[in-house]
Amino acid sequence: MKKILFITTLFLLSCGNSGPSACDCAEMAKERIEGKMESLTKTNEEQIKIATNWEEKLKPCEQIINENKEFEKEVQDCLIMLFDADNEKELEENK
Repeated sequence: MKKILFITTLFLLSCGNSGPSACDCAEMAKERIEGKMESLTKTNEEQIKIATNWEEKLKPCEQIINENKEFEKEVQDCLIMLFDADNEKELEENK
């Protein structure tokens, strides 16, 4: 229940902002982390292209983080919640 309240609060706080929300940035960061293992099987050129694409996608998040350290904490909190949710889901599936 706490997680739902926290996510709702972050969502409402981010609604007034133009650009990505903290949780949007966290979701992209999570996707990038998960994709890094997959990119190890790619050629060097493909890895560079993938890294460049991610840099472009994450650039708006990086700009906001550089301007607002509280936003960085919100991104980290969302990222932790995303990984916690994945872990809980995996634990439930393994029961």
